[in-house]
Amino acid sequence: MKLIILNKMKVITWICFLSCWHFFPAQAQWSYEEGNLRFEWNLTNDRATLTEVPGGAVTWQGGLLPSFWIKDERGQFRYLKARALGKPNDKGEISLVLEKYGTGTLVLERKAWGIRISRLSIQWQGKAPAIAEMYIGASPIAATAVNVKPVWDRPFLPDWQTIGYCVPGAKGGTVQSYFRMWDFGQPDIALGNFGPSMSTPYGAAFPRPVLFTAMGNGRGWICIGAGSVPDGAMTLKIRGTRGCYQYLFREDLWGALPQRTRTWEDLLRITIDTSAIASFEKYYTSFPVDANKKVAPVSSVWNTWGMWRLKKYPIQPIADFMEKMSNEMMVLDDPWEVSQGAGKPNLEKFPHFFEEVEQVRRKGTDIGIWETVGWIKDTLAAGLGTNDLIRDAAGKPCLANWNFDPAGDAYYCLDVSSPRTRSFLEERTRSVMRRLKPRLIKLDFGYGMPNPDMGVPKDPRFRGERSSYEMVRLISAAAKSIDPNVIILYYGISPLWAPLVDMVSLDDQGDLWYDTRQGHAEWSIWASLLSQQRVAISGSSSYEWRTDDEVLMNTIILGSPGAVLPTELEDGTAIPERFLNRRLAVNKWYRRSILWKPVWFNSSAGNMEAPPKLRNWGRSENGILTALTLRTENVPVENITCSGNWGLISQDEHSITTTTRLAVIPFSEGKIELPCANKPMKVTKLSMQGTMPADNWSWAAGRLTITVTSTQLDHTAGFLVETAAL
Repeated sequence: MKLIILNKMKVITWICFLSCWHFFPAQAQWSYEEGNLRFEWNLTNDRATLTEVPGGAVTWQGGLLPSFWIKDERGQFRYLKARALGKPNDKGEISLVLEKYGTGTLVLERKAWGIRISRLSIQWQGKAPAIAEMYIGASPIAATAVNVKPVWDRPFLPDWQTIGYCVPGAKGGTVQSYFRMWDFGQPDIALGNFGPSMSTPYGAAFPRPVLFTAMGNGRGWICIGAGSVPDGAMTLKIRGTRGCYQYLFREDLWGALPQRTRTWEDLLRITIDTSAIASFEKYYTSFPVDANKKVAPVSSVWNTWGMWRLKKYPIQPIADFMEKMSNEMMVLDDPWEVSQGAGKPNLEKFPHFFEEVEQVRRKGTDIGIWETVGWIKDTLAAGLGTNDLIRDAAGKPCLANWNFDPAGDAYYCLDVSSPRTRSFLEERTRSVMRRLKPRLIKLDFGYGMPNPDMGVPKDPRFRGERSSYEMVRLISAAAKSIDPNVIILYYGISPLWAPLVDMVSLDDQGDLWYDTRQGHAEWSIWASLLSQQRVAISGSSSYEWRTDDEVLMNTIILGSPGAVLPTELEDGTAIPERFLNRRLAVNKWYRRSILWKPVWFNSSAGNMEAPPKLRNWGRSENGILTALTLRTENVPVENITCSGNWGLISQDEHSITTTTRLAVIPFSEGKIELPCANKPMKVTKLSMQGTMPADNWSWAAGRLTITVTSTQLDHTAGFLVETAAL
């Protein structure tokens, strides 16, 4: 009997759920159906397919059994492909054999959201070989099946075949997330924390780590993602239009593990749906959220990087500037430290550091502090030696920087398996918490560690993606031991990191290059995947005030406003009020809650025909539309019509059409008409000059109309409409 999941009706019958294994006499065959999609895996020849039903169009195919590139006892590299022996038993266990080198077990679990490879275990015969690389989706090269061999020095090739790939933010500057199979060329796309060091298109902080990929076309997509944090560097490899996952270990350089049994728990989770983002959403659903996770109230964040990147290092002037716009937190970014990673202020650059920080706090503004995850400049001052750092094959400490420029300023890389390094990270964090009492710690450069070709932590438990994960875990636990309410801010959107962090930032939009509108839209769409993970989302900003309105229109939906903007123009003159007003409005009226769902309306998360595009989209909390962004591509929403660009934010727990306090923010000249049962008691206009009664509104027959001219826009932050309760 087939497992039938009626996704639209959200009904799964108990009988069907108990029996999803389907076998044919000649082959070990497993199938799974959902809606009009059928996933079928022939275990005998390791060929899985995703097809549309009816019609039988194949949207993805490839293998899922593991394979290994090992160095054997004779010092020779060899490729081993696991082969399934028959069908799964009643526990979902599939017996594997790897030629004469070992046997194994792969365990499949049936889940309402999809398929889980819950365990892979290999038992080596004799001495365990050194695993250089592990693959999912690779097969030996058949001589008769390869006409054009790609640049590749291995006796196997990736075997995932599809028309399209979707990897959120795979390419930055400008951002691209959807690719046809031939668009990639022959790349390695780092999915985790090794962006700049993996020969991958440059990607800094956001949105990595993602640790998943979607593949498909038209109405059929499959998402294959990590079920636990991998102990290797996880990469999507494309060779000759075909893909696979590589987990880079390089135990041939760093030594094989001594045990003869090697186990990977929760290796993969696989979900299918009719769009890439829907398959991602199911993948996220597979990770239960801890309802007891304590999340501190979020804040509007102003980051000093907007000025400090220009080598202008004021503290008090920045604090005075952000105070005028009702920002609630000032984050002191790099280079506040005497040297990167030290956790102590640079009193030459900031001679009155402690006094200025205390003065900012006395005015009611919280403080945040930037910290590196794995880099440090002055190891001697930190009490760390060579054994506490990641070292190369010659025993020399590895150095890293943000773009891996070999001639650039560089930093030593901490080995989290060293007890002294672990103690240093914890004590540095506790010291910062005690001395500066930050309400937020912004963690950076977890993505900038050397890849396993260069160096690895000594303890294999903390290798691969686990290295940065463990450092974030240590820092978070140390900070919360001093203040349980401190906010831990990071970048990556992987649900595996959600238990560690309280806020994810879209990072500054410098990485978006010249296309802030499209780039921030895509980043906002992918950030929304976290909306049910008890993680706050900070919209961040670009470095340019001229593009800030596009950022703020998305921030209205995401939640917490964040900025890395300068406090003066390039010539040193004051920022015009026309730029400041909208940021003031969003800082005043943004939604503080962190559990929500996106409402797309006529926006799109993208497909193989067009990239993601935000037009009108909203924020739903418990099924209630609490915020809405309207752009010029207008459609009627909740009986609202408009010309121009607008943002609407409910100031209570009611919808934007029933709230008694509605914030209305114009982002262009135009007119908006809203349902409003009672004539407003008052409509006030907010600007940088203060609050005053508004006169550019009217009400008739249950409709409120607000009109804003170009001249008025320059002097208007927004409107607060207050009505009597029904």
